[in-house]
Amino acid sequence: MDATRRLHETFGKCLSHARKHVSGLLKKKALDAPFQHEELRELMLHHPRRKIKDFLYFAKRAVPPYNKPCLTVTMPDRAVITVSWINCLKNLYGKNDPAKNKKQWVVQAFREAISTSPKMVEAREKFGIGKCQCCEKVAKLHIDHDGKPFAMLLDEFLEAKGLSLTKVTVNFTAKPYTLMSKKLAAEWIVYHDAEAKLEGLCRTCNSSKGSGGYRHKV
Repeated sequence: MDATRRLHETFGKCLSHARKHVSGLLKKKALDAPFQHEELRELMLHHPRRKIKDFLYFAKRAVPPYNKPCLTVTMPDRAVITVSWINCLKNLYGKNDPAKNKKQWVVQAFREAISTSPKMVEAREKFGIGKCQCCEKVAKLHIDHDGKPFAMLLDEFLEAKGLSLTKVTVNFTAKPYTLMSKKLAAEWIVYHDAEAKLEGLCRTCNSSKGSGGYRHKV
């Protein structure tokens, strides 16, 4: 049995089953605890941009700026690399879309650019743990864009600059990905902080609100 077929049998017959399988596996892992896993190691060979091999071990770590738990690998030189197991699964199941991936990476880079902007820092200090501005439940609050969603603000900025998501270059040398142009990043921070209206929402309200149905322009 070849490696690909073996992974399909281990993770499930379709992508949705595989995502549930790997997500469940990782939920059981403690933060910062090194571990080995044969099938996950084989999955890394299906990364859409490069084969990740010859590393020492896996670990689940809280990755800045949002401190969201992510899967990482530690290389022989002790460098820690964050890897997207979801993108590896998409590639394994023939669902990889390079154009869509590039678009997502560019959006992530724009999010990273404003993660430490003055307005975002102020919002995190203001809201923290408090009353959700939607359901009024007291919880650890997530910063959300009220009025115009993040995607709309970004599209309006790009339109003003005569750019599109597919034309923006990103630095892929490390995660989180960053904008290659420091000038563009600085201009985006100024624009975002001048135009954005921020609010604090609980996890449930933030997830259900999303972008209010708005979709990025190409």
